[in-house]
Amino acid sequence: MAETINLHAPYWQRVRALGFAMPRCGTCGRFHFHPRPACPHCGSEDVAPAQASGLGSVYSYSVVHRAPSAAFADQVPYVVALIATDEGPHLMSRVTGIAPDAVAIGLRVRVVRNAEGAPPIFEPQGEAT
Repeated sequence: MAETINLHAPYWQRVRALGFAMPRCGTCGRFHFHPRPACPHCGSEDVAPAQASGLGSVYSYSVVHRAPSAAFADQVPYVVALIATDEGPHLMSRVTGIAPDAVAIGLRVRVVRNAEGAPPIFEPQGEAT
């Protein structure tokens, strides 16, 4: 079987020291997501990870009831969501710390975990970590 390569792992490793971070353009000052070499807003190549609030809202979501592989079998049901960050960019993530049937569009969330080489995970903003 071919080895799986996470092309974004180096990005997430670089931003660990910042906490939750996203690419930000040094020219226009706008955040964007996903990591890329040039700003999608103004075209500048002056892009670097910058600390972000880690706050946002659920824009859309789906509850996964059938594990896509054996690796996820013990996690179903779980929520995959599109998070609208307070800085503007939307990113796909998981929402934990809440029953899947309690998740709703507009739910305020915050980053709870950003393990080395892994994308962030969100939980309801008012919950304890």
